[in-house]
Amino acid sequence: MKSNRISMFFTVSVLGLSFAAQSQAAIVPLQNATATYSQGSEWTASNTIDGITVGPLTSWAIFPNQASPQTIVWETQSDQTFDHTPVNFLLYHHDTAAAPAHSLGHFRLSYTTDNRDLFADGLANGGDVTANWIPINPTLMSSTEGETFTGLPDFSIMVSGGANQFPTYTIGSLLTASGVTGFRLEAIPDPSLPHGGSGRQPANGNFTLSEFVVSAVPEPETYAMLLAGLGLLGFMARRRKESIV
Repeated sequence: MKSNRISMFFTVSVLGLSFAAQSQAAIVPLQNATATYSQGSEWTASNTIDGITVGPLTSWAIFPNQASPQTIVWETQSDQTFDHTPVNFLLYHHDTAAAPAHSLGHFRLSYTTDNRDLFADGLANGGDVTANWIPINPTLMSSTEGETFTGLPDFSIMVSGGANQFPTYTIGSLLTASGVTGFRLEAIPDPSLPHGGSGRQPANGNFTLSEFVVSAVPEPETYAMLLAGLGLLGFMARRRKESIV
């Protein structure tokens, strides 16, 4: 029994080290952030892909139009193909120039395969966000501050509870699509949110999206390796159980 435990521990350790070394997120580079509306000249769409997740005045915000639908889109720098690939969308709300609780309360994510010449012109206001958008079905939803996520039939997401200070949301989905050229986030007003806005800030219903990051985690080949490893662990567990019996 002792040797079985040692073998199991060794296998877990090797798999863990191998997975940690090879499963770094494959970040999808984005460009030409474009919004229907941006707050002033400092809270603009381009801030969401500047690589700064925490800091002052490094977000997209929409006050005083937080009670009307607003949209932000991004192009992928190159065509992306996903084959039942786990894809994560990280939404950072870490703008230190804003009061706590400037987080999204109702939103929806989509992707497109349209030609990049047809959308995302990089404008902060009145930008071209029109494309054939396919809503993304969220299969994983979590937050660093314990928020509760409710997926709605239209694939939009309502957020409630949690500490709601400066959270990072992770929205995951298994995507199968060829030639993905862009992503969209719709900020959707809701009467259940403060001031009927799309954000959770109690004073005004606004939000500040400081960074938007898309990653395939893990890469398809690493995912296959992990599944194979889990199969090996299951086999060893059965062998161990048989030896005990």
